[in-house]
Amino acid sequence: MSTNEAETQSGLQWNSTIDKMMADWCDQSKCFNWMHTQAYSRYSKRALTMSITTNIVISLSGIGNLIVGAVTTDATKTSIIFGCISIGVGIVNMIQDKFNWTAMATNYKQSAEKWDIITRKMEEQLAIPYSGRKDCGTFLKYIKQDINIASEVNSTIPKDIRNQCAEKFSKIKDFDIPDICGQVEHTAIYVPEHSIQVPLLSDQVEPSKG
Repeated sequence: MSTNEAETQSGLQWNSTIDKMMADWCDQSKCFNWMHTQAYSRYSKRALTMSITTNIVISLSGIGNLIVGAVTTDATKTSIIFGCISIGVGIVNMIQDKFNWTAMATNYKQSAEKWDIITRKMEEQLAIPYSGRKDCGTFLKYIKQDINIASEVNSTIPKDIRNQCAEKFSKIKDFDIPDICGQVEHTAIYVPEHSIQVPLLSDQVEPSKG
């Protein structure tokens, strides 16, 4: 399908209104990428710490088995020590399974990558002239699909990270921050680019009185 045919079917042409909307989407996409990257960093560290702790406890239990078996012949004491070590390993594994930090970190990393791709797609279109862009209607259709898919994990972003995002990006003038960060804005409406403007009465030249 040619570009002209697609434009005729979609009925959408690139204009400054769509550019502004896309720029706002791009700002929000950068915010989501930043928040998911921060969340990934947090939970990957927790998962790594828990994994190291588990391995250390298991290693110590093995060493403890050898030491206890070598120094004592009391079966009761030996079983108590082994039981305590096993309980410790079980608690660590239970915490790891309960919080599932490894899976959370993986999900945040994948989401950050999706938002990064979305950002680059929109920046690429906004950086080139209208004549060199993809069909407007088709591009918006597929970029919205990408955004909907990437947005599935947004609700799980921790509140403190959302607050940090609002504080960080609010320092940039006219930067559009996502609503989930607590800064809700008015809904934008379509304004025709070539709307007729009625001049103010004060600007009109009064006819000369003869």
